[in-house]
Amino acid sequence: MIRRFLRWIVRTLVLFVLIALIIGVSRYIAHRYRPGSVLVLTLDGPMSERESPSPFGTIATEGNSLSQIRTALTAAQDDPRIVGLAIKIYDPTMELAQAQELAGMIATFRAHGKWTTAYLETAGESDFGNLPYLVASAADEVSMMPQGEMNLLGVSLREVFARGFFDWIKVKPVFDAIGKYKTAANVFTEKDFTPAQREDDESLAGSMFDQLVNQTADNRHLESADMHSIIDRAPLTAADGLKARLVDRLEYEDQFTDRVRHYRGEHHELIPADSYVGPGEFSLASRAKIAVIYGVGAIQRGSGGYDPVLSPGGESMGSDDMVEAFKEARTDDSIRAVVFRINSPGGSVIASELIRRAVELCAHRKPVIVSMSSYAASGGFWIATPAQRTFADPGTITGSIGVLGGKFDISGGATALGINTGAISHGQNADMFDEFTDFTPEQAELFHDRILGDTYNYFLKLVAKQRHMTVEEVDGLAQGHVYTGVQAAQLKLIDHLGGFDAALAEAKLMAKLNPQEPVQLVELPTELGPIGRLLQGKLYGERWSEPRVLRPLIGAMREALARHAAFGEAYCAVAPRM
Repeated sequence: MIRRFLRWIVRTLVLFVLIALIIGVSRYIAHRYRPGSVLVLTLDGPMSERESPSPFGTIATEGNSLSQIRTALTAAQDDPRIVGLAIKIYDPTMELAQAQELAGMIATFRAHGKWTTAYLETAGESDFGNLPYLVASAADEVSMMPQGEMNLLGVSLREVFARGFFDWIKVKPVFDAIGKYKTAANVFTEKDFTPAQREDDESLAGSMFDQLVNQTADNRHLESADMHSIIDRAPLTAADGLKARLVDRLEYEDQFTDRVRHYRGEHHELIPADSYVGPGEFSLASRAKIAVIYGVGAIQRGSGGYDPVLSPGGESMGSDDMVEAFKEARTDDSIRAVVFRINSPGGSVIASELIRRAVELCAHRKPVIVSMSSYAASGGFWIATPAQRTFADPGTITGSIGVLGGKFDISGGATALGINTGAISHGQNADMFDEFTDFTPEQAELFHDRILGDTYNYFLKLVAKQRHMTVEEVDGLAQGHVYTGVQAAQLKLIDHLGGFDAALAEAKLMAKLNPQEPVQLVELPTELGPIGRLLQGKLYGERWSEPRVLRPLIGAMREALARHAAFGEAYCAVAPRM
C-alpha cells in the first residue's frame, strides 16, 4: 500500500516536471525572435501600477500597466535580438508622475544604444494632450497623424465649491481640519477659494507646469522659454507642431508601421511588448527575491478591492490585505528587501496606522524602500514613514500632512421635507456623530482638540522621526500643504527623486546584492480576478474613471460617504488636469 502510494507520488511529480518542460520549450519556440527585431509598445486606456487579473485569472488586456511595460523594456534593452522600440500612443490616461516614469524608461532604453521612434494619433482631442506628448517626446523622433491636435495647454486645477447647494437643501456641513492647507472639505464648506487653498493650488500647479515645460523642452532640444511660448499659443494643428519642431514628420499609422518595419533600409520583425518574453525569463537559475508591495487606492479598513464610489479608479487599499502582504514579506527569509510602491491620496487614519505598523515591523527585519507614484499624500505619506529610503517622481503629489473630519447635519433638510425625528440618549456626547444634530460648542472643541488634534500631533511625530527633524520643523512644512516630488525633495520630506527603478536599485544596495544581478520580483498582495473577489465578498463594482472635472467633488464625497468619515481622515483630493 505504501509502495503504491509512493509510486503514485513519483509518477505525479514526473508528470508535473514533464508538463513544465513542455510549456517551457513551447514558450521558447514561440518566442524565438529574429535578430533585428523591434519591440512595439502600444499605449491606450488607463495606466495602472500592475497587471489586473481577468475574470478567469489571466492578465487583463484593457489599458496598460507600468509593471508590465517596465518588465518588457528592461529585458529588451539587454536583448541583442531587439534593436529598436516603436511607441504607438493612442488615448492613454495617466498622471504626470506616470508619464515621467514612462519617459524615463524610454530614455534608459535609448541609453543602451538602441533607436526609438514614437507615433501619436493626437496629443489630446478637445482636451489636454501634454502627458501623451511628454511620453512621445522621450523618443529619438516623433510622428503624428496629419489631422492630429497639439493640445499642449499647460496645467489646470479647478476646485468645486458646493456650499451654496447644501444651503439650498438646508443641509449643514460640519467639518473641521488641522492645517490651514487641509482643504479637501472646502467643497462642502466654502463658496470660493480660501486664501490658503489658492496659495496651495497655485504652488502645486506652478511646479507641475515648470516640470512639463522643462522636461518637454529638454527632450526636444528646445529652450524652455520657447516651449513656454508654444504652450501659450496652443492648441496647435499637427502642421503647426511640425513647424515648431515638436514632431519630426506627419504620417498615418500604417505608414509609420511600414516605416518601422523597414527602418534604415533593413527588415525588422515587430514584437508586441505585451507578448514579448525576454531571454532571462527562461532561466531556471535561482535568483534573490525582492518583494514589491503595491499600496494603490484610497485607504480603508478591512479588505481592499474594486470600489467605484469610495476610491479613485475603482481601487481601494485595504488594511487587512496590506498587513498580510508585509507579514508575508517579513517572515519569508528568501525575500531580501521590499519596495513599497504607493499610489494613494490617503483615507482612514485607523487603516493608515495599521498599515504603517506592518511596514515598521517589516523594516525592523529587512530594508523597505518606498517608491511614490502619482500620489503618496496624507495617509499615503503616513504609511511611508517607517521606510529606510523614500523615492518620488518629480511630478508625484505628496505631503498633505494634516487631518480632517466631520459630518453633515441633515436636520434642516428633513424638516423642510416634513420629516421629524426624536432621540433618547444617555451619555453626554451620545449624539456627537448623529446626522440630525450639529456639534455643541463643547463637542466641537473635543472633536478639534482630541480627535483631530491628537491625530495631527501624532502624524507630525511620525514624520519628524523619519526625516530627522523637530516636530516644530515638520509643522512648518505640514499644515496640509501639498507638494510635488521636486518640492518635497527640496524640503527634505523625501530622500531622492527617482522612479521605481531607482528604488529597486537602492533596495538591491541595502540588501547587499550586486546592482547588476537579476532578481526575482515577488508582487504582493496577491491579486484575485473578479470571480475570486466575488467569491470572497470583495467585489463592489467594476473599475471606472470618473469625469476629471468632477474629481474634486467625488474625492471629497468619498470622505463624507465612508463609514468612518465622521472621525479623523488623512486625505488629499487634489486632481490637476494636463
